[in-house]
Amino acid sequence: MPRPRSERTRHAFKTGFRPGRSGACEARLFQFTGPADGAGEPPVKRVAACDLHEAIAYMRKWHPGLDILSVELVALIEMVSGSPLN
Repeated sequence: MPRPRSERTRHAFKTGFRPGRSGACEARLFQFTGPADGAGEPPVKRVAACDLHEAIAYMRKWHPGLDILSVELVALIEMVSGSPLN
């Protein structure tokens, strides 16, 4: 039997930040590079996500036309608990 609306749990706001080892929230910054078009620079997209699988899912959803040649872990972003963005 389904639960009444008042008892259903609400989905948490989804961000790339998750609790990390240091106690702060962490996200990984991935850089996706595609093939160069002629003499121009290759397209580069950066995504903050908790892991590579989440970053690839985001890229497939929002940038389906980008042929990915390389993926690079650029940085680890930490946000201390209690910051204004938390």
